[in-house]
Amino acid sequence: MARRRSRGSRRWQAVRRIESILDSVRGRGREEFDRKDPQRGPRARRLDIQRDGRLFDRLAALDFEYLLSLDFAAGPDALRLLLPQSVLGRAQNGHGFWRDESGAPLVFRDATFDRVLTALERLDPGLRAPLVRQERGRRLTRLGEWLLAGMFEPELLLEDGGQPLLGIELLRGVRVETRSFLRGLLLAGWMDDLEQRRMCMALHRRTFAGDPLEIGGGKSYVVRPDLLAAVGIVDPGRGEFAAADIRRLNDMGVIVGEDREYLRPEFEQAYFRLRAGEGVCDDLALLYVGARHGHDAMLGAFVMDAVDTYDKFLWSFRPGGVDGRLATAIQERWRERHGEPLVTGEEILAVIRCAAKLNHPAAPLSSSHRRFIQTEEGSKVATLWNHWRFVVGDPVYEIELGYQRYPSRKFYDIARKRLEYMELNIPETHFVERSRRRR
Repeated sequence: MARRRSRGSRRWQAVRRIESILDSVRGRGREEFDRKDPQRGPRARRLDIQRDGRLFDRLAALDFEYLLSLDFAAGPDALRLLLPQSVLGRAQNGHGFWRDESGAPLVFRDATFDRVLTALERLDPGLRAPLVRQERGRRLTRLGEWLLAGMFEPELLLEDGGQPLLGIELLRGVRVETRSFLRGLLLAGWMDDLEQRRMCMALHRRTFAGDPLEIGGGKSYVVRPDLLAAVGIVDPGRGEFAAADIRRLNDMGVIVGEDREYLRPEFEQAYFRLRAGEGVCDDLALLYVGARHGHDAMLGAFVMDAVDTYDKFLWSFRPGGVDGRLATAIQERWRERHGEPLVTGEEILAVIRCAAKLNHPAAPLSSSHRRFIQTEEGSKVATLWNHWRFVVGDPVYEIELGYQRYPSRKFYDIARKRLEYMELNIPETHFVERSRRRR
């Protein structure tokens, strides 16, 4: 359900302001500012916040207000917590409004989540970094408590205190069979685990086309950011760290592993790439879970994807991440009650195998959580529901997916072939005639 706009609201005024700006920029449509820049075009300009801080602040505010003007199936409170993360990614890659007058991408590699929020405080004092991080953590804590309290009920209404989980309007009023929902939750919770990915490569070895199966990945660690900077590691997610490297960083105190709660700013979470290469396509993972395990399981996987998104920027945290710890807790409690696991290792590996980006045919995209809840240009439903329409054979909208803006026609063709390799046959795909272009 998309949020309603009131003409007298501050949000509506922001929408009109953004639309006015967009109409003045060489006649380009609004959607042009929500897409990845083409591979060919003006060369990207590398900027830094220390020198270009005022420009960064202006672009961050403009980009944030623009994103707020788009059509999301989420309430304003949820968007205030979620969209600064999108602004960060766009600033670091020169997407959206992060470009100069000639169209060249403006790239701020040194942008951080907290620095984005510092820029946005001028729009809303409630967007101070500690407040946003703490509220994201509270929502994840409450969700975990809600799941553990109701996991043995036969059905769950995906609402807590009269509000949909995590403020996602797609979930309002939705009832699910608990076991199926939790199965999807766990499958998504473990598909990013590097050890599971390594087991998948060891078991299956080959892509569906017979080439070696390659899957990249990494792990988040709790670190001391001052020591991380002191050893010269700027972005551990862009390199490749061997096991010996991780042990050395542990010995040096850069990475801390004691199982307890840690707080910013003394500590931080950092993602280390441990195996180079592409990971999994979240879109394919959701489609596989939906086709194999059903609608309720697909919603469970979607909720865990949201957990993984919020988990990246918290005020307090523990080693292992919220998604991994929550999946482990649910699996253990289920085993204690029923004497068997809720999901098996083989089922986890099947999701990874189907969704690996470099399996055959290749799937060079992966939608973020905000893209799943967004109604894209040319559609009348959020992308998550468009994916479910594909699974059940209802007409789907022709849209572009992920920040890559990958055509849905190509993606659904890839998805159909992947599912067929996994011995899952779904109805023929039909496309809805494209909606009129928004202005």
